[in-house]
Amino acid sequence: MNNRLKITLFTISIAIFGYHMFHLFYLWPNIPERIAIHFTGSGTADNWGSKYFLLAIPVLSIFIWLFIGFLVKRPEKMNYINLTEANKEIQYKRMEIVMLLLQNVSFIAFILINEAMLRNAVGMASELPFYLALILLAICVVAPFYLLIWSY
Repeated sequence: MNNRLKITLFTISIAIFGYHMFHLFYLWPNIPERIAIHFTGSGTADNWGSKYFLLAIPVLSIFIWLFIGFLVKRPEKMNYINLTEANKEIQYKRMEIVMLLLQNVSFIAFILINEAMLRNAVGMASELPFYLALILLAICVVAPFYLLIWSY
């Protein structure tokens, strides 16, 4: 199951990343030099940056993905509650699944946030990728709490 989950999440992550990078480079000539990079609660831009900022988030996302991938391969390096010899293997397995989820779901969320900024910069509808990213980031918050409650 773990291998199938890993392959599925990796495939989805790469597909979304590939689409976004193609879309970014396809629209690159149409992106203004100065883009909105932060919005207030009412939806008005309150911070601006260079269009090259759209390249920074994918690079940062890759580094985060690689770092969390290191933790996925070494679940024994994590902190646990009530870890015993009897439950050690199941705790490691569950931690690996949660870290795998965090690795890929956070990666996809950051790419979707970047997609929303790209779409906003060129005047396209940006709500769908933005709200999908918010949902995925909520999953990143809930998943560790699930593991914490389960292990307690």
